Amino acid sequence: MQFCLSARSTRLISSILRNPWSAVLSLSVLFSLTACGGSPSSTMASQPQMPTLQPAGTTSGTSSDSGSQSSSSGNSNPPAQTSGPQGIPAGATTKAAVQTMSNWEWCTAKLNGKPCASGLGDATSSMTPGQDDPSLSGQSAHFTLGGPTPYSNALWWRGFDADTKATHFVYDLYFYLKSPSAPEALEFDINQSMGGTRWTWGTECSYRDTGHWDIWDPEAGQWVTTSVPCPQVSANEWHQLTWTVERVDGKAHYISVALDGDVHQVDKYYNPQQHFDGSGVTVAFQMDGDYRQDPYSVWLDNVSLSYW
Repeated sequence: MQFCLSARSTRLISSILRNPWSAVLSLSVLFSLTACGGSPSSTMASQPQMPTLQPAGTTSGTSSDSGSQSSSSGNSNPPAQTSGPQGIPAGATTKAAVQTMSNWEWCTAKLNGKPCASGLGDATSSMTPGQDDPSLSGQSAHFTLGGPTPYSNALWWRGFDADTKATHFVYDLYFYLKSPSAPEALEFDINQSMGGTRWTWGTECSYRDTGHWDIWDPEAGQWVTTSVPCPQVSANEWHQLTWTVERVDGKAHYISVALDGDVHQVDKYYNPQQHFDGSGVTVAFQMDGDYRQDPYSVWLDNVSLSYW
């Protein structure tokens, strides 16, 4: 599991200043780390710790990765919102209904002794698939975050086999919160690794800090705040998120993001991470805790990754 050094220390400091009681937290806040998505391959040399409440893939209704699908057949009964133009060709590989698949993995502060989801402590987290309420497809996945330590996070990911030819990716999903003011941030990532190099498209809706979409610079190992706002979403409603990215001229290119059909061009290029041991394609989802570690839940449905 490779980790990413975060440049969010000043953000946590400002949060502490806004909430003086939390100043008793360790000065390790100055060296806070944040994950930027997933394992190097679909098979880990050493498995991460199991979820506190419900191990991934143990509830009926899950399915294993049965191979590529040529269409996003998992997107059933979508709401009245429309996504931005995705330009997915007919021959693209689409992993549909990813939230129903088994073999999801997760981590909290560390994995195998190295920072993973990072933060300031070990979060408690669970993933329970096969949920019919709330759900669009009848098989949403319920993710939870809690724990005793403020600013603790949980990173969940699903890996797929390597695809060295794929250069374009569309990560499309629906998410639902009952308490949208609880997260510090929500993170949605894509990784492609091969030949000692990893391209990471890490994206974070920074609700409580910047109020914008932050994106990951793999080579520099830091978050970069974009000009694209990421407002707090409404409670008890499904929201569609679509990230469109590509690998071009050896760089990770963030093309655009669409939230509930509102499309924004990002158009940022970054060099990949070198000297990476592993190969594969992954999608990842991270829940970040706030200054009180307020517990909250997120439901994901109709999660798909298309690449070609």
